[in-house]
Amino acid sequence: EERLHSRSSSGPKAQAAMFFGPEIWDPLLILSQMGIMQASFYLLTGFWLVLVQSLTGSRAGPSLDHLLDSSMMNLDRSNGFIPIVALFLAAPLCAMVCSVVVDRAWQCLDFSGTVYLIHFICCCSHAGFPFCWEWWTANVFSLVVTTLLSEHWMMKKEQQPIEMDTMFGNV
Repeated sequence: EERLHSRSSSGPKAQAAMFFGPEIWDPLLILSQMGIMQASFYLLTGFWLVLVQSLTGSRAGPSLDHLLDSSMMNLDRSNGFIPIVALFLAAPLCAMVCSVVVDRAWQCLDFSGTVYLIHFICCCSHAGFPFCWEWWTANVFSLVVTTLLSEHWMMKKEQQPIEMDTMFGNV
């Protein structure tokens, strides 16, 4: 019996195996997917942070604190909304990355949740435990948006018909 993996082969048989084939435990694939997800999260959030700061005329330049210090997401500060907006704008794009990188819809919550868990750990190690309610609200909202959109897009991809004639070589 030939076991196909959705990322190790190409062609119609691999596409069919992506949705209906056996699962193969591949730690290197999972770590690669997590690396792509985490990197895209920080790149996209950083991109929006720089863009929103430049559009609002903020005098403070972007720094790692804007991504990892929860006190920067305080609405009592004059520019406290900037990291929140950047996080909100990055969430749909992170969902697009997730829907491309992840194999199945039910894995979207796992990968999205892991991205935000690692972000939480990075925030705690950089600036201490986040006590601001704005930080928790923004991150939970972004997690929900990322998860729901990526699951929606993956379900649409999974529901596409598999053409049997191309899968079996025009029998």
